[in-house]
Amino acid sequence: MIRRLLALAASLVILGGCTSIPNSGDVLSAELATPTVSAGVDVLPPGPSAGATQEDILVGFIAAGAAAQDNYRVARSYLTQNEQAAWNPNALTLIRSGEPVITPTSGSELRYEVAVAASVDELGQYLNSPGSSNQALDFQFVRESGEWRISSAPDGIVVSEAAFQEAFDSYRLYYFSSGYRDLVADLRWFASRGEVSTKIVRALLAPPAFWLDQGATVSAFPAGTGLALTPIPVVDGVATVDLTSAVVNADDTARARMLVQLNASLQQVQGISSARISINQNELVIPALGDEGPTLASGRDPRLVVLANRSFGFLQSGQFEEIDALSLPVATLIPDSIFYSQQFNEALLTRGDGLWRLDGVGQPSLLDEREGLVRGIIDSCGYSWSSTSTLSADMISVFDSSGVAGTLGLELVGESSLVSFELARDNTRLLLLIQSPSGVRVLVTSVARDSDCRPESFSDFVELGVVSGDAIDAAWVDDTSVAVVTEDPLTQLAEVTVFAIGGRSSSLGQPARPVTLVGGVGGVSGLRILSEDGIVYQPRGQGWQATSDRASVLATQR
Repeated sequence: MIRRLLALAASLVILGGCTSIPNSGDVLSAELATPTVSAGVDVLPPGPSAGATQEDILVGFIAAGAAAQDNYRVARSYLTQNEQAAWNPNALTLIRSGEPVITPTSGSELRYEVAVAASVDELGQYLNSPGSSNQALDFQFVRESGEWRISSAPDGIVVSEAAFQEAFDSYRLYYFSSGYRDLVADLRWFASRGEVSTKIVRALLAPPAFWLDQGATVSAFPAGTGLALTPIPVVDGVATVDLTSAVVNADDTARARMLVQLNASLQQVQGISSARISINQNELVIPALGDEGPTLASGRDPRLVVLANRSFGFLQSGQFEEIDALSLPVATLIPDSIFYSQQFNEALLTRGDGLWRLDGVGQPSLLDEREGLVRGIIDSCGYSWSSTSTLSADMISVFDSSGVAGTLGLELVGESSLVSFELARDNTRLLLLIQSPSGVRVLVTSVARDSDCRPESFSDFVELGVVSGDAIDAAWVDDTSVAVVTEDPLTQLAEVTVFAIGGRSSSLGQPARPVTLVGGVGGVSGLRILSEDGIVYQPRGQGWQATSDRASVLATQR
């Protein structure tokens, strides 16, 4: 039952329905938030006390919404018997900012008015509400056994930002990229003490976020597949997911892909190591995909790749290993920026005269002679991406292995310019760092590909946030978050901001004179920054610490 609280959430809108990068719009990431650390203590709020007033009951009910244990048992104790069965706490979560105002509207009704900073829908999708829009929620009361109880409450819960950080955790749903080549993460938020596995599977059986559901991803589950048995039983770490008969006609390959999605998504839940599928509680015997199936392991060498002392190679803790086939030609070309693919042992070099490709076999080739190019990309299918920073509908060119180019439409509005772009490891989501008159804009889009893996088109853009200052660089942190480094033009102080795609954002401190930001292995700890004076910095706490490594160019890797 979806009632008034869901209607109120209609004002919590997201950026979509555009074929070009818009001038402005709502964002999918909250304002900078300082993380809190949970002590892991499972403390339940109190139930209603004898003689409590209507306002006491309402305040207690709202506070109990942060406790999802036993299907919100404590919160339901504030409701009448009939309302306990009708109220759906999972329909929506409103995250309030500031203190609420409670006013009586009649002798048996109270209005709870609050500024809403963000919301999480029934499928766990996090949506920011720009400007903290005010919402009014009405509650009706009756006496039951001589005590006030709530007889009518909007579906959903209201929590403070601090309570949200304590009560909710983020989880990744995994879908396939087109062609079933890679797993693509879609971040969701669920109350960590409230049947998380059931919520994950229900959300996984639905389509992904709107911008991923525009030709870039597919799901192995047939349309209409539902969860037949809840809660999901877990025995010896194995979750048995009982599905409806929609999967009966699926072949072994499709069922194996379903199992891949379930395993990847459910293994984040404590106590679950694997999953199996049943129909009418009869387990399906499903052959594994084997080596043909995608993996979440990066398989990437964790070392940095740098140009240092006129040599190109791997660097870690002062130990350098030259990449023999590429070192001399890379050093000879003296590039401004480098993209290196370990998979193909190829490099893209950006210089003032264009984008060069080196394969370590033949002579370096000049792929793109346009001026003002940003750092290139080599994707997992072997296509080389090149883009100008200036505005044009055909600013992005994609080259195949023979150097034949195609173009992708990417329209920038106004006086904006592209500073950097980078593909996620899933080959499906593209991060764009945009300098605009209103500030630094952080955007993501998904990439639809044809049967040969050639990029064909982009989805609607999603804006993660706007940061003041000048854009320096951006990189993927992991499969659900990105990092952006900016600089204040007046103070020349830099700052790194981490954005969760479909979540919150946080500051990662102020590095010294950054010029390049690269992602690595291990999430935030794998980030590295190259400064103007050639020092490589690593994150340490809420700041950046100089390492012993030095380089003239720090390469982005894949």
